[in-house]
Amino acid sequence: MVRIATETLKAIENAMSRDQGNAFRAAEQRWLPQMDDAYRQNNSGFRAHLGASLIGRECAREIWYGFRWAQKPEFDGRMLRLFNRGHLEEARFCALLEMIGCKLFQSDENGKQYRISDVDGHFGGSGDGIALGVPDLPANEYCLLEFKTHSDKSFVKLTENGVTIAKPEHFVQMQVYMYKMGLQHALYMAVNKNNDDIYAEIIAKDEEVGRAHVDRARTIIYLQQPPRKLSEKSSFFKCKFCDKRDICHNGKPMVRNCRTCIHAAPVADGQWKCGYHNATIPADFIEKTCDQWKQID
Repeated sequence: MVRIATETLKAIENAMSRDQGNAFRAAEQRWLPQMDDAYRQNNSGFRAHLGASLIGRECAREIWYGFRWAQKPEFDGRMLRLFNRGHLEEARFCALLEMIGCKLFQSDENGKQYRISDVDGHFGGSGDGIALGVPDLPANEYCLLEFKTHSDKSFVKLTENGVTIAKPEHFVQMQVYMYKMGLQHALYMAVNKNNDDIYAEIIAKDEEVGRAHVDRARTIIYLQQPPRKLSEKSSFFKCKFCDKRDICHNGKPMVRNCRTCIHAAPVADGQWKCGYHNATIPADFIEKTCDQWKQID
């Protein structure tokens, strides 16, 4: 059953109307400089760990290729602007919640961002924060925050079906975070990029879903060969538009780095070990490789 965060949405609309957005703009001014991801530079494109945001995808082989750095992510200008907008929208969501009296937390008492980690440091991620005082939940309950932007088509599907059906990857991502962080609920907020409509839903913790996907991450991470394809036909509609299609179906070589080498394997503390040299691979060497590199079959 979909549980819309009606009280939260009502509080936001009332507060905005009451002072014509003055409190919101003041809060937004405080939050925007804190959105580090929107301003980060010199990103190599590779992520050291398998992110919780990816583990809900249907194709294990696609996830494995990403974790193994089989293909360097490259995006056009439009997509990069969309990613940047997503980070900036986080500030707007935080401002809206602060405006209605929620207390928001993005780091622990030591100043470190709330993160989850598992599978020897090779799996993890960070939610968009933790909130206290969400109107649809008990006043003393802390809940996970997850913010997303949507196209008009995606937003309509979301409002008609709820997160679980419309965005199963997002649902799984939140379940993993709640499972690891010991939280009972998440507040999922989404904005329609076409008209600025807002959607908010309360997601209850499903411990089995969270545990199952941590286990799935463990299986994928320790595989030394690619998992089975979703389909043997490259024309299959779910494969046709996958950015790993050429590697998976058409024999395109993987990017040369230690993680695509048959001798490398993930080990404890988020590190990698070379079986040929019987040594831990320095993080700054992984993209360089040695002359014994051989692509995983």
